[in-house]
Amino acid sequence: MRAREAPTIIQPGWNQYRSRVIAAITDVEMLMQQLGKGLDCDGLTAEVALRLGLRIDTQPDFDVLNALVRAVRPIGREALRATREDQGGQFSLLLL
Repeated sequence: MRAREAPTIIQPGWNQYRSRVIAAITDVEMLMQQLGKGLDCDGLTAEVALRLGLRIDTQPDFDVLNALVRAVRPIGREALRATREDQGGQFSLLLL
């Protein structure tokens, strides 16, 4: 599926799609922290697209997903912080 074909806020699948994007962001952020590396928003968008199987091979597709990643990245980071706090800094690393 192309990123611009993904559900939007007025469609029924929006909440599930948004949750999947947030989960992918959290997973990527956790992996980057464990590796001692970081990603800018463009790199994070590419990783999220890869994990969700979204095509972002055109600029409009990339822009749509990038806008969503920028908007929900703070939510993913907060989930990561809360998990780290709850688990004393320990994470289970899921290998896909």
